[in-house]
Amino acid sequence: MKVQTESTAGTRTDGDPENTDVVIVGYGPVGAMVANLLGQAGVRTIVLERDVEPYTMPRAGATDDEVLRVFQAAGLVDQLLPLLDLGQSTQFLSMHGDPLVTMHPSGGRNGFPQLAFFYQPDLERVLYEGVARYPHITVRMGVRVEGIHEEGEGVTVWARAGDRGRQTAIRARYVVACDGGRSTVRNLRSIEFTGSTYAQPWLVVDAELEAPLTDVTSFQFIGNPDRPAVTLPLPGTHHRWEFMVLPGEDHAELATLENARRLISPWVDPDRITILRHIVYTFHARTATQWRSGRVLLAGDAAHLMPPFAGQGLSSGLRDAHNLAWKLAAVIADDADPSLLDSYERERRPHVTRMTRLTRFSGAMVQTRRRRVAVVRDAMLTKVAHLPYFTEGRFKPDLRYSSGAFDSSRRRAGAGHTFPQPTVRTPEGRLRPLDDLIGSGWAVLGRDLDPQVHLRPESQALWTSLGASFLSISRPGHRRTRCEADTVAVEDIDGYALDFFDRHGGDVAIVRPDRIVFAMPETSDLDHIAGLYRSLVGGDVAAANRAARSIRTAQKEVGRA
Repeated sequence: MKVQTESTAGTRTDGDPENTDVVIVGYGPVGAMVANLLGQAGVRTIVLERDVEPYTMPRAGATDDEVLRVFQAAGLVDQLLPLLDLGQSTQFLSMHGDPLVTMHPSGGRNGFPQLAFFYQPDLERVLYEGVARYPHITVRMGVRVEGIHEEGEGVTVWARAGDRGRQTAIRARYVVACDGGRSTVRNLRSIEFTGSTYAQPWLVVDAELEAPLTDVTSFQFIGNPDRPAVTLPLPGTHHRWEFMVLPGEDHAELATLENARRLISPWVDPDRITILRHIVYTFHARTATQWRSGRVLLAGDAAHLMPPFAGQGLSSGLRDAHNLAWKLAAVIADDADPSLLDSYERERRPHVTRMTRLTRFSGAMVQTRRRRVAVVRDAMLTKVAHLPYFTEGRFKPDLRYSSGAFDSSRRRAGAGHTFPQPTVRTPEGRLRPLDDLIGSGWAVLGRDLDPQVHLRPESQALWTSLGASFLSISRPGHRRTRCEADTVAVEDIDGYALDFFDRHGGDVAIVRPDRIVFAMPETSDLDHIAGLYRSLVGGDVAAANRAARSIRTAQKEVGRA
């Protein structure tokens, strides 16, 4: 990775635009994750960030097993796990401060605990160090985007380093806007940011303690109608409090250091801690009217904003990154037609909508200020306090899509779902997470069979050209001993993969790079799925594009000669 600041960026002296495959605008965690995944795929990328230095204050604080799997796909989960708090529960406290519901999310099917808490500067450091692995990724700090012009097979980004730098041009095949809720790119493309108009201000207080609070060991929603609040222990000695701003209160006055100290004093002596930040945020639920505008795509907060009450804002952005990055890489490599990028919004928008509904419902529960409503709420939560639907966090929508780049026919119900990640035993007797064996690309997984045996040469050539991994998955003690040379036979120690086959049918699961099931055919239908790939992903059109591009390149070389 090349890192350039405003003093060194944009120093080209000729009038020709600089060329790259992708420009990412915004170097927060979503932009950094897109850069990591594109870097892994060998895609030449330039990242433009308007700030000179990374933002060092925490914003998000919680994520889940699905997002940890994205870090695993990027090759960064081993660096992140030691920085996380994986043992916390979540509590909802009554209007009198009594615990009503305690949620201990059951985990496993994605290979990680369902709830994880982090200190965002630590998480971002892992992402930035990950980007540094790739020499074909250039990061430019202190550079703001001033114009975008799409023409032909590319898009030109006009950017300026600092306040006095000259405007320079970068020519890319695609632009990914990860520049936040006030996205410059979204505004330049005249994309409306509408949808829900919900807005509620809260005072956020981040602090560093002498030691973790012994009486606050869980993430707590405090349903006090006099002033709803949230208290959240973060890894190490970091802690966050959030307090609802009441009607009529002056935001600036409430956000003073004096008031921050006063509000947290029931939990801790303010003289014995360091308050890092005290600021009023307004929580929105808004969505861009379109997430793709030609060769420009929006991700993370640039595409959608949601309240923080379910910890799904950043998590949704990182899911965007995983969904979008492999499709961009495939299009740039001419393994897919550009129309594949239309499936990004088609898949992600409904899931983000479901997550936004969850966060708004959670917010409505804690933000109730009418005492009679709070009494009814507390009584209701008391009655459901022992139901696994609540105590195990089953109310959170699973990551699955109803339509998009996969086999959406009714009889193949597993397609569009996330394939689980069990611990598997390899032929050498080692216990490994399934994704570590799959790698970063496609996978063809057989239930108690070697999928390669059932592929005709044409289908075999397709999946091999995509770098797919082939696995045979069996129950413990029944691993297949005879497979094709490139098929790895494993035992499903946890039973998650075999249970998925049992619930959804099919002999084979074809899994996309983002771990979404593309199809679950019977062995007799495997060759049809190769044709389905070409129609949904555009393999035939992509091959024609690749040939045409090769001809144009050869013509240019002849012209130079």
